[in-house]
Amino acid sequence: MARAAVDAGARLGSVRTVTGESTVPAPALRVLAASLLARAPQGMAPLALILLVQERTSSLTAAGLASGAWGLGVAVGQPLWARPAARGRAGIVIAATAALQAGVLVLVAWLPWSAPAAGIALAGLGGLLGAPITSVARTLWPELAPRPKALDRLFTLDATSQEVIWIAGPALVGLLLAVSGTTAAVVGTAAVGGLGGVWFARTITPIWQPHPAPDGPTAFARKLVAPWLALAIAALGLGLTEVAVPAAAILDGRRDAAAWLLAVWSVGSLAGGLLAARFPSTTDPALRVPGYLALLAAGSGLTAAIWSAGLGWLAAALFVTGLGLAPTLAALYGVVSRLVPASRRTQAYAVGTTFALAGIAVGSALGGVLSEQAPTWAFGAAGVASAVAAAGWWAWVQRTRSTRPSSHTGSPAS
Repeated sequence: MARAAVDAGARLGSVRTVTGESTVPAPALRVLAASLLARAPQGMAPLALILLVQERTSSLTAAGLASGAWGLGVAVGQPLWARPAARGRAGIVIAATAALQAGVLVLVAWLPWSAPAAGIALAGLGGLLGAPITSVARTLWPELAPRPKALDRLFTLDATSQEVIWIAGPALVGLLLAVSGTTAAVVGTAAVGGLGGVWFARTITPIWQPHPAPDGPTAFARKLVAPWLALAIAALGLGLTEVAVPAAAILDGRRDAAAWLLAVWSVGSLAGGLLAARFPSTTDPALRVPGYLALLAAGSGLTAAIWSAGLGWLAAALFVTGLGLAPTLAALYGVVSRLVPASRRTQAYAVGTTFALAGIAVGSALGGVLSEQAPTWAFGAAGVASAVAAAGWWAWVQRTRSTRPSSHTGSPAS
């Protein structure tokens, strides 16, 4: 592993000089920067699709189903594309899927949507073509930052930097919406994702090493079932919120406000991630997750209670809710990096992304139905989902500790 990290740094033309245990190497930062643009559709597509479909069909249910189909497609596609990527063809896989996804999004933008079912299916195909950017990037982190403290900080920086996507993405959608309408917002998403995917593919091609996983079931997969289920349940709450926020803006007569409201939610997550990076905890990552999820639950409950008081109050509640999001993801993936061998990391992260996106997809579809009644129901359901995820994670940690030999010192909490 250390040799792979040294080789990666050399191939990027960088001489690694670590001045501290937690210094993140420059090659890792370059890969991270490329991955941010490549992952831009994650922050742009759901909102762009919701606004486009609701405008074309006048139905929040159809809009939620389209967004859910997109998310479900991504959930299915991540492990599908991660396997050939892990075998050494990551650059080709990422460039090809990014280009194809961009083409499908253009078709979605120009579709008349007289038959919503066809449009929803096409949105699902677009999601299916999502490149495995996240799993490939997170597979590289332990190789590019082999020191434990640097790796922990890199995972935090990854989760935090991704919030730039969720801030800039909706903001860019809002700008395109104001200038040219919903069609331009979806086409713009296609352009950014296509260009970002090609850039990321070119960046990682010189350093990517095959990470083929042996076929057949493995012990680590059983260890990760409970954490991934907790992640899926928490993600369901994110999907509910993702639809409830535009619904609240539309009901308030300010469709364009959906973009900046979602951006505020992401600013809260960014702030939480920056605080976690600035004041790193010595507590085992597995023990941090329930507290972060409880913060998400409390924020969603607050949002359900005060959103109807005005968009300003909704923005404040969304900021509070977001504070626990990036730290949750950072702690979660830190746990996974300790449980999974190098040969399985790409697959493990792809499966984790599948669980998360499946939860978001179900939440988006359910959020459309609930928001037709009132966004209160969707926000409230999001809080319940986060609380259930927190309880499930804590039960898994306690069970793991009770069945582990006392001499074991690894994660989760020992």
